[in-house]
Order: sequence, then structure tokens, then C-alpha cells
Amino acid sequence: MADTTVQKQETVQQAEDAGAERSQTAREQGYTGRLVRRDHLLRSIGGKGTESGIVLIVAPDGFGKTALLIQYAHAAAAQRGREGALAIDGANLSCEELLERLACPGDALPWATRPLVTLDGIPRLTRNETKALAAALRALRDRGAEVVVACTPARRQLLDELSDAARIEAQALLVSPREYSEWVALYSIARTLDVYGLTEGIPALVACLESVSERASDTSPLEDGIQKLYQETLDDLRRERDPLHRVVCMLLLMGAGTLGDLTHGEVKLRQETIGRLVRDYPMFNIDQQHGAFRCLTRRKDALAGLRRKIASSKPGYALVAARALARAERIDDAVALAQAVLSRSERVELIVQFPAAFALAGQGAFVAKTLAATGEVLSSGIETGALIAAYVSALTMGDYRLARGAAIELRRRATAIPQQVAPADWACARAVAETWESVSGIALPDVREPAAARLGVRAATLLRAHVRVYDELVAGTGDVTWGEDVKLLEDGASANEIDIPRLLLLCDRYLDDIMHGKGLEVGNREALERLVERLMMRRLAPIAVRVRCVVNMARLFAGDPVVDERGFVDAGTTAVRESDLPTQLLCLAAEGWQGLAVGQAINGQFRGQQVIKLAGEDQVFLHSWGTLLERVAHLRGTSRVKVREEAETLDLSEEDPTPARAWCVALHLAAARFDSELSAWYSLHKDLMLEARFRPCARLAMSMLGSKADSMRKLLPRTVAPTLVPAGEPAPAPDTLFEVVPGGIASEVGQVVINLFGGFQVERNGHTLTQTVWRRKKASVLAARLALSLGTFVSRRTIIDELWPKAEYARGRESLYVTLSALRSAMGQRAGGPQYVLTQGEGIALNGEFVYSDTKRFEGLAREILLSGDTVPAQQIVEAALKMEQIYRGPLYLPDSGDASFFANMRRAYLSRYIDCMMRGVDAALRMENLNSAAWLVEAALKQAPTREDVIRHAMTVFDQCGRRREVVELYNSHLHYLERELSTLPEQETREAYDRIINQTRRVAML
Repeated sequence: MADTTVQKQETVQQAEDAGAERSQTAREQGYTGRLVRRDHLLRSIGGKGTESGIVLIVAPDGFGKTALLIQYAHAAAAQRGREGALAIDGANLSCEELLERLACPGDALPWATRPLVTLDGIPRLTRNETKALAAALRALRDRGAEVVVACTPARRQLLDELSDAARIEAQALLVSPREYSEWVALYSIARTLDVYGLTEGIPALVACLESVSERASDTSPLEDGIQKLYQETLDDLRRERDPLHRVVCMLLLMGAGTLGDLTHGEVKLRQETIGRLVRDYPMFNIDQQHGAFRCLTRRKDALAGLRRKIASSKPGYALVAARALARAERIDDAVALAQAVLSRSERVELIVQFPAAFALAGQGAFVAKTLAATGEVLSSGIETGALIAAYVSALTMGDYRLARGAAIELRRRATAIPQQVAPADWACARAVAETWESVSGIALPDVREPAAARLGVRAATLLRAHVRVYDELVAGTGDVTWGEDVKLLEDGASANEIDIPRLLLLCDRYLDDIMHGKGLEVGNREALERLVERLMMRRLAPIAVRVRCVVNMARLFAGDPVVDERGFVDAGTTAVRESDLPTQLLCLAAEGWQGLAVGQAINGQFRGQQVIKLAGEDQVFLHSWGTLLERVAHLRGTSRVKVREEAETLDLSEEDPTPARAWCVALHLAAARFDSELSAWYSLHKDLMLEARFRPCARLAMSMLGSKADSMRKLLPRTVAPTLVPAGEPAPAPDTLFEVVPGGIASEVGQVVINLFGGFQVERNGHTLTQTVWRRKKASVLAARLALSLGTFVSRRTIIDELWPKAEYARGRESLYVTLSALRSAMGQRAGGPQYVLTQGEGIALNGEFVYSDTKRFEGLAREILLSGDTVPAQQIVEAALKMEQIYRGPLYLPDSGDASFFANMRRAYLSRYIDCMMRGVDAALRMENLNSAAWLVEAALKQAPTREDVIRHAMTVFDQCGRRREVVELYNSHLHYLERELSTLPEQETREAYDRIINQTRRVAML
């Protein structure tokens, strides 16, 4: 029996030694030494091991294979009646060494007790060596051992040889939702983080979230872990010369997309390959149903370093991937990849292959920079594709001189264009030329593209739809028949941040809605305003001014202030450069309305006259808008007497007026207060004036006239009455009376909250840091001392004198250095994460960006309560006092080591300030006759300062008004006895008078 016990102890020790040997490997894979016990996997391994004798754990590095082996070895060693274990780390062994380790002598293990043999990592083997290893593992199984092997999916020969073994695959190793709570608690992961969305459940990446601070937008620890995961996978496939290596390289270069994009990238995908990716490499998120994939990364540049390594080792892969992205119309991703890894010649080759796509995706600056760097812009040796790219880019960026030069060269090459340019690219170029047709000298040669290309190219179709719609909307009657063109906008947004053809047609749609009463939703308007910044960053000035014009039109018709004061001016200037007369007149009229809104009547009238003079007869909308502007501006800037004189000369018998003319006469009569004539005119032309398409313009005109249009407003039906004053923005929501989180501090990712009232407590990411985290007691004292001076630096000398008052300065400085390290460790400070503790010269401080304290919140509330004047509402003071009562959970923390005099002084100061705030809150509550709040606050003050005279007086007053007079007597008598017994004195005169007044009043009421 004793021998069995000793042998069992030796077995357990052997398993522990094996675990210790591999713990370093686990840490190298991204773990910190803290492991979550994965019971369901341990049971699965045990069950499969009992059935087949050999279990293969097959997953890439980073999936926790080593950690799982360690746990299973411990679990097996703890089983009753099971003895003996052999753990081998085979990654760095040769085949001969590995086979020698596996060739156990007959007495090496107690075979009758089903010993455990674990093998972590397989070296690179030849086919014969693989067969020998498989035979050795089967021999161990035949002798009675349970064999568990951990390897990567790239060891395909071994997996084929051990086809009779059971497998635990990568998908099974992912952290399941029911395990998240254990991982979150162990690694102090913020509960607000989307664990699965960030890591897809890969164990090594879940562990990386311990150092992630989303508040600081710092996900570098996670991104580093992701890059390491992919790099190890690539290295493993390369070493094994696995055909999957090329596919994985393409996936990493492209980042995301569809499997069809890979076929565009000249990569053949068989079902077997897709199955391997799904089964063995979950980090690529292969969605077989939709044929999509996505790499694990939140930043576009997160894999830049890895992509550069792939490009340097496999030069052709990057260009193939860039072409695949461009074919999939993911131009932004193609540009990002090209800028990161492609050479200049490869970039030019890419542009030549897709001459119009890059510019129409807003990447004209990339095209211009690439061609300029090669010195081929408009040179005789430039390829025709590059020439088209330069032409389209120049037009989108407003470089019309370059566009004219490119057009001249293209006209010289007219005969060669069909052979050198794809029909789809030429169709796009011709559509671009039609869009900027008003610009002189940019006409392309009359080389017709096939009908299929003209109708089947999305970008060309969008541009031609824009040309037609814009001409009808601005240069025509203003009534647009969208027909099938509206479906072009319903097809969904582009994969690129900017899609110029769709954006131009979308602006037309918004402009149509604005001018015909539908308006522009605030969300869409804000999206356009944000887009302007991106357009200007990419030097797309002609597109940006058009978007700004639409935003300003939306604000103008909605009655909101036009904050972009130069929006219409810049759009008009661009239209002058482009010789675009309709747009010039539109902006000229809009400038007049904008000026009229700020009282510039003369300016508005002049612009209206210019629009009337320059607009052609077929430009019905511009002429009508200009006419209405001129008349409204005239009425705004003319005296009532003059307006009445002019109204008397109006021909009210006019037949068939235009809507603009009808409104001009009606507004003139309204301004003159000729109500009877106005009523007659409105009755004759009611249907014309209430046409839906003209209501927005009429509403704008009436809002500019203000009270002068009141007579007209009275005649309008309620259903179509114009909105003169836009609805005001809703008032901001008031602060809640009580905070959800104690201390009023919401838990933020990466934030540390130090609570000192009622004791010392620290939280990080919403988790309380327990005593085990504070390895040194002085670290908590130092944290409390710095929290009391949050936002300011405390000198090292001051801290040493307070924490180690009896130590020499040199010894104290050493102790401070160790304590600072312990404090950083307790708070979780790391090189790539938030810096909680700051040092500057001889000063030490806590970083106010990531550290907050209840004392800081207390001071803010005290300032609000005590320093606010009489103008502050009493309700606000009461609410602030109630919040403070929630924060102050007891006296300030007082350490029991070192010199605590600073803490004692601060404790007294905070208590005094707390009582003052409670009394101010009680007074405010009494003024409001809010007796419940007054009672709550005064009882809180009594709890902390039961002998303070002003608290006694306030308490007696509140209790009296609440009808609790028995408590008044009890409170006063207890206070009186305390003073006589402890201090041999009496209450203050004011307190005695307050008590007598309450008691006498009670007696008088009783007598009555």
C-alpha cells in the first residue's frame, strides 16, 4: 500500500514537472500563466482516448493546445488507480531523438494502469519518418498507454497516417459563450468589450484583451496578438510546403472579401481547400453560405507589416491581390495595399489595367502621385490606359489644364484606343467627359464603345443618369422623372468610402427632395457634412463643393442657419471655371436667399435680377426662383408706403401667370395689406399657387418676409400652411437624481476608479481588485495618497516622509521604487496600454485620463452646492446633495502605517465639508417643502456628526415639520446629556431657543 502511494505521488510530480516544462511554451503563445480549466474539452479527450487510444489535438498555434495538454496531464494524474505519465515537447527534437523518447522500456511506465503519454509539437519529418512516428505511437497504445498528441493542421502526412486516431479540431478549442464569464473574470476583461467580435473566441486573443483599453482607442496588444497568430500560421505552412500557403497569403493581403474575389486573383479554390480553411483555420472566418472571408483586425493598417513580409518573400502575390481587389471594385483596399507593398512600376501597371476605376472611387490623388513619380504624365511614352487614368483623375480633382492635355493626346491616339483600352473603361471615360461637358477642350475622340459596355457598366450608367437628372432639375423645369434611375441608388452603397458616380446621383436625389418639399433628414445631412472632409482630404474639390451646395440648400429650405457661409460662393466659383452656367445661376440665387436671411435685401435683389437676366426661357426653375427672390428682396427693403403705391399698379386681371408670378403678386398684396385684393387673387389662382412642387420655394419666400406675409398665411389651408419657425431642438435631458454606479462614475474600459470613503477600494474595468492583487500594503497607501492629489504631482520627498517617516532618504527612495512597481502591476499598467501612474522629474501623479476617484467627484459636488449663489434652483442643490450622500459612504480611508497625519487632516476636512453640504441641501429642501429629502439628508448628517450644533438644530426643525416631535425631545435630551456628561456644558443658546420654540409651539397647539 505504501509503495502504491509513493508511486502515485511520483506520477503526480511527473505530470507537474511536465506542465512546468511546457508552461513557458504556453506563455510564449500569448498566455500569462493563468489558465481557465476547460472541463468539457478534458471530458471529450478522455472519452475519445478511451475509445481509440490516440487523440490528436489539431489546431494552429494560439488555440491553447499546450495549455490543454497541461490540464489533461494534471487531470489524468489525479484519477484514482491511474499511474505513470510521459510528457514530451517534440517541437525542437530530431526524429531520432523523438523516437528514442517514445521507445519506453518495459518497466518505464506501469502499463497496467493505463499511463498517459503526451506529445506537444511535431518536428518536420520525411514520409518515412512520419510512418515511423505513427508506428511508435500505435505501439504505445497497444501496450496500454493513452496517447494525446498536439500538432498543427499543416502536419498532413502524420494526420493521414493516424487516420484511426480521434481528433479534437480547432473549432472545438474556441472559447464558447458559456466560458466567457470565466475568461473575463480571470483576465479582468472589461465587460463592455465584445469578446467574440474582437477575437472570434481564439484563446490567445481572448487573453490579449486584458491589456486592451477601448476608451483610449488602444487595441495594439490585441492587434499584436493577431499579427503573431497569422505569422505563426504562415511560417508553419511554409515550413511544411503546404499548398494552402498561397491561399493564406492571398487572404491576408486582401484582408476581407468573397471567395469569388480570390478566383479573380488567379487562385484556384477547390472544395477540399475551403473545407480545410473552415475546419482548421477559424481565424479567417470563412462563411461558406455567403462565400465570404474576413481577417481578424479592427484597423486597416494592422496587418501592414505582415503584408510587407509576404510581398518581399513572394513578390508576385501582392500585385495579384491588388488586381483581385480592383476587379471586386474594392478600390480603397487595393490602394491601401498598393501604397504599402507595391513598387512604382507595379502601381502603374495596376492603374493601367483599371484606368477609370481608381479615379471614380475618389483615388485621383493616388493616380496623380503614382504617374508623377514615374515621370510619365502626358509624355509620349505613356500608355493609353495611364493616359485615361490621368484624364479622369484630373477632372475629378479640378485640374482642367491637365485634363485638356490628356484629351488632346487621346484624340491623337483615336485609332489605337479600341485595341489598347477595354470597352468598359472607355465607356466610363466617355461618361466622365459627358459629366464635365461644359469644360472647354476636354472632349474625347468619337470612338464608340459597344452597346453592351455602354449599358452594362455601373459607373457609366450612374454618370449618365446624373447628367440627365441634373439637367432636368436645375437647367430645366425642375420636375424630374426618375424612372429606373432611382433603382441605381437602391442597389446599396459601394465597398469604397467614396463612390463619385453614385455620390453625384445621390446629391441630385437629395436636391430634388429639398426643392420639392421632402427635405433632407438630419442624419443624411450630417453624413454629407462628414463626407466633405474626406473629399477635401483627397483633393476632390469639384465634388466637395457640390456636396457643400446640397447641404447648404437643405439648411436654407429647412430654415436652419447656413453655417458654411462660403459654400454657395465656392460652388459658383467652380462652376465659372467649368463654364457651367446653370450651376452658376443656381448658386447666385442661393447666395441671394442666404444674404436675405441675414438682412441683406439689396444684395438679394441684385442677385435675383442677375438670375432673371441670364436664365434662358427653357430654364424654368432658375427663372422662377430668381423672380421670387427679386420680389421678396424688394419687399423686404422697401417702405410700406412705396409697397402700397406699387401694389395699386398691379394688373390683377392677368391670365395664366406662372406659379412664381402668382406668388409674387400675392406676396406684394400681402405686404401692402390689400387683403380684399389678395383674397380675390388667391381665389382665382389657388390651384396654381398650391402646386406641391412650388410649395418649398413659397415657404422660403414667406419665411423671409416675416410678418409682412401674415395676410397670405391666413388664407392658406392648414394642410399646406408653411412652417415659419423650425421646431426647436429638444432640451437636453436632465441629470438623473441618483447615479447607477456608486460614486457616480460609470465603468469605462481601461479606467481605474479609487474609492476612499468608507475604506479603500479600487476597481478596474468594473472589476474590484482584491487583496491578492496588492502584493505590497504600501502600494494601496500610495494609491490613496496620489488619489487625494489627483491631477497634481506629489514630490518623492513628500511621499517618502509620509510612508517611511523613520527611514533614511536613500532607503526610502528604494522602497518607493519597489512600491511604484507594485502599484503599476496592481493597476495593470503595461507598455502598450493605459499609463495609470505618471512620473515627471521628482513628481509622481495618477493619470487623470484613466484614473478617477470618489473624492474628485465629491469635490465637484461640494463646489456646486457650497459656491452656487441664490440664482441656482433649489431642486438642483437638493439633487447634488443627494448624490453626495450616496458617494460619502463613511469617513475617509486612514492607513495604519507610516505618518497618517495628512490623511487625518483630509478626513476632518471632508467630514466638515460633507456636513456643510448636507445642511445646505436641507435648507433648499425645506424651501421647496420637500420634507422627504430634508429628512433623508439630515439623518445622513446626524449619522456622521451627531454632536454638531447646527446639525441638531436642522434635525429638530425637520423632525418638527414632519410631525416627529417625540424624536425632537429624544434628540435634544440625548445631546444635552452628552454635553453635561462629557464636556460639562450646555447646548448653544441658539439650539436651546430652537428647542424651546418647538416645544412651546407644541404646547400651544395642545391647549387650543
